Amino acid sequence: MKQRITGALIATGLYLVIANVGNFFFGVTRRFDWTTTLWEAAFFFVFIFLLLGYRNKHKK
Repeated sequence: MKQRITGALIATGLYLVIANVGNFFFGVTRRFDWTTTLWEAAFFFVFIFLLLGYRNKHKK
């Protein structure tokens, strides 16, 4: 469980950085605003957490 949470947190952190840099680079916003992608990152965390659990459960 701890490994799943750690993996999901690392993936979510990377997602936040990449999403904000992408928003800045492509002109979506001209400033780094972490709150714009915070909700997306929360749902991404849940998705990755569940995906890691499913992958470990069905690993042969």
